[in-house]
Amino acid sequence: MQIGSHCETWNLDAPELFPFFEAAAEIGASILVHPWDMMGASTMPKYWLPWLVGMPAEQSRAVCCLIFGGVLERLPRLKVCFAHGGGSFPYTIGRIEHGFRMRPDLVATDNARSPREYLGRVYFDSCVHDPVALRYLLDVAGVDKVMLGTDYPFPLGEQEPGSGITALGLPPSQQARLFHGTALDWLDLPHSRFANDTE
Repeated sequence: MQIGSHCETWNLDAPELFPFFEAAAEIGASILVHPWDMMGASTMPKYWLPWLVGMPAEQSRAVCCLIFGGVLERLPRLKVCFAHGGGSFPYTIGRIEHGFRMRPDLVATDNARSPREYLGRVYFDSCVHDPVALRYLLDVAGVDKVMLGTDYPFPLGEQEPGSGITALGLPPSQQARLFHGTALDWLDLPHSRFANDTE
């Protein structure tokens, strides 16, 4: 199922939303978080900045709220994927972790576990529009936590689906992982359900 990066005035750590995440974890549902209603839109209306700047920030806010709010800690079976490569979160994890260590009185109020520890728990799609950024995402999250993303049919979507992955020239096993393997794991679906009889 797909949800937004927040729900009206509630961020994803809102107590009112916890029963939803709890139910999703119980039934094994896979959740895709996609940004919407970007922060700062009213103060930066020019140059398409809500989509270029606000959207990556929205995704980072969503990841941080699920981590710092203790949602992922309390629900270890919850399966969440963040569109747009997780927005700015993977690329600012150093700053986020540093803030967690330096000001736990402000950051670690609801969860004492380091945010970096959750990189092995959450998934990201590959739609980052930059081969260097995609390589970094793979380094930070691991190929087993990244899956093909296109953002179709939006203008900021990947115009040739999968071209970002192909451009990296990865070994066939890693390409296969990104094109379908990680998604099948996230969805808890067997590869055999989609394989040709000739394979």
